[in-house]
Amino acid sequence: MPTNELSKITRTTESVGFPDTVLIDNLNACNLQCSMCDHKNMKDYRKVQRMDWGLYTKIIDEIAVEKPEATIYQIFFGEPFLCVDMPERIRYAKDKGLKRVVLNTNGVFMTYDKAEAVIRAGLDEIYVGIDAFTPETYRKVRIGGDYGKVVGNVLAYRDLLFEIGRRSQKIYVQFVESDLNENEIDDFKKAWNEQLVSVKVRPKVSWGGLIGATNLSENDGNRKPCYWLMRTINICADGSVAFCSCDIHCRVKCGDVNKQSIKEIWNGQLAAYRTMHKEHRFGELPEMCRDCMDWQSTYSEMAEVN
Repeated sequence: MPTNELSKITRTTESVGFPDTVLIDNLNACNLQCSMCDHKNMKDYRKVQRMDWGLYTKIIDEIAVEKPEATIYQIFFGEPFLCVDMPERIRYAKDKGLKRVVLNTNGVFMTYDKAEAVIRAGLDEIYVGIDAFTPETYRKVRIGGDYGKVVGNVLAYRDLLFEIGRRSQKIYVQFVESDLNENEIDDFKKAWNEQLVSVKVRPKVSWGGLIGATNLSENDGNRKPCYWLMRTINICADGSVAFCSCDIHCRVKCGDVNKQSIKEIWNGQLAAYRTMHKEHRFGELPEMCRDCMDWQSTYSEMAEVN
């Protein structure tokens, strides 16, 4: 977000009582090593694992009671099509009455059979990260991926939605803007618009200072409360709750859903951190948040093309 637009931010609101968005790390393994991600270093911080089914159902059951209209991302920091029982997890959430169940994927393993399974399970939205208009740029950004395969998988998924009759379900292709691909945004939008696939463009984040993000400006007095921190809770595969959506390694643990409810954690230490943000007491925050500039990216508007 350009510096001169930061003063125009007006949409900061806090989720009261229970988060509006829940990210669940059903599986934290990934098959790529993308340039804008720090997944390659995750093993230095936490174990690669799939979330226990009992813990997952505990989380879903609470959301169903407290806020079934909340947005539920079935992945926090991994690749959902590596999770062998992902369709069953989606179906469980939908059967419990959850209104908006979402996946983020790199699309490499989004084969016809796997796509059909999550569609029939009742998934509401899926975001496929491509981040490039050309295969050459894709290879620099999505390291280890296959551009042609992913594009083909997206188009097949689009067609499946019509074949199965799930036209209300949304598929988006995502473009994370960086210095590697910024000259391809317009072509990316135009190409996917012509294919009748919606587009989400968002700025790069640094994951709390773990990687470089030259698009972010220094905090200079315009800092606002982080939109993600105000509205989102992030649950790791072992049940630990991370500080925020940029705390991908759970460096600041804020609770344990094995022992506490989501509501208790949301209204505990996380509430204290939200108050610090609202009162601009940024110097009292944990180190990874104290000077973080990722809050700027949390205010970016999604560009949707129908």
